[in-house]
Amino acid sequence: MSDLPSRFRFTQKAIEALPPNPANAKSTEAEYSDTQISGLKCLVGKGEGNKKFLMRYLWHGRKRAIAIGRFPDVDLNTAREIATEYKRLLSQGIDPKQLKEDKRQELTLHELFQLHYLPYAKHHKRSWQNDEQRFRDHLQPALGSRLLSEINLEQGQALQTSLMSQCKPATNNRITTLLKAILTWSVRMGYLQQHPLVYLKTLPENNQRTRFLDKAEIRRLFMAADADENRYAGQYVKLLLLTGLRKDELRLAKWEHIDKVHQTLFIPHTKNGKSRILHMNHMAMQVLQDTPVIAGNPYLFPGQKLGQPLNNVTKPFNRMLKRAQIEGQVCIHTCRHSVAALIVSSGGTLYDVQAQLGHSSSQSSQRYAHLHASRLRHTSAQVANCVEQALIAPSAVKAESIALQRAG
Repeated sequence: MSDLPSRFRFTQKAIEALPPNPANAKSTEAEYSDTQISGLKCLVGKGEGNKKFLMRYLWHGRKRAIAIGRFPDVDLNTAREIATEYKRLLSQGIDPKQLKEDKRQELTLHELFQLHYLPYAKHHKRSWQNDEQRFRDHLQPALGSRLLSEINLEQGQALQTSLMSQCKPATNNRITTLLKAILTWSVRMGYLQQHPLVYLKTLPENNQRTRFLDKAEIRRLFMAADADENRYAGQYVKLLLLTGLRKDELRLAKWEHIDKVHQTLFIPHTKNGKSRILHMNHMAMQVLQDTPVIAGNPYLFPGQKLGQPLNNVTKPFNRMLKRAQIEGQVCIHTCRHSVAALIVSSGGTLYDVQAQLGHSSSQSSQRYAHLHASRLRHTSAQVANCVEQALIAPSAVKAESIALQRAG
């Protein structure tokens, strides 16, 4: 077997037949070269004769070698494909071994999120818990094990497509936007050079909630809240119906934020990050007056944990809906929409809606524009009714008749 050539065209069978390196050989491994792919080598050890592929090449005049994999875990065809890819990198001025070492130090999406992004988000984003939940439920299973540089536009689109059967477009967009935000932050912080998901387009959102409670439903829900077993949850829901506040704006409100003299509620952190002052109506102030204060708990609506606010308000809210016999797609946010609808239907403008609900721009209030148009049509109809009644009033008919007789 000593006459076996060190250079030949590799085949699967020829590699399998290579004998172990002799025990008395000076070198630890016998080296064989493929004549089809220059630089592709097969090394055979002593004893059991373990085999492995590697590629030798020159980089700026210096000899280098990069491992490809053990045979037969990596078969010949795969070894040739990998060697060809390494040669392609070399032709582009990229050292494949250095690239491999860099990737070994590169973080996966999971590592980046847990070790770096999430700690950052906890200090800079009020919604970091939403980020954590979306990553855990959606991004981790799909892309968590991927190296940051491996995440491409095709994978982003595949994630977006898979989510279409699981959630609505708005939720889908929140998840993919989080992924893009994580990668953009990674570029800014130097963990990644660039990412192609900036070209991933968001989906059209056609699932805006437009369900409003009518006056009868509001009355029943108000009564159900008044009778609920959880006193604080009931008071909380009543104030939602009276103020139109966002769920957490009210849930996290504290007694120190209430100005009883001027009847206002100070909201330190709104959705847009700014503070604002809400003017409370007399019914809202009465609800607060009827809400017991718990010593040691600063929140208007204390939860079961000491010093903490109400936690899960969805469960008691659904219980109240059931008691009030309200059906359809109704959620806590429906209370906010219902307040906007009441403002417009009672003659308020979209500016009034913007001010009451704390919208940062009038664009958010535009979803209620059709209600305002309805109000204007109603007003116009009232004018017509008044004119019509004036025309058919007996006194008008009699006066008109007298005038005509005098004219004749």
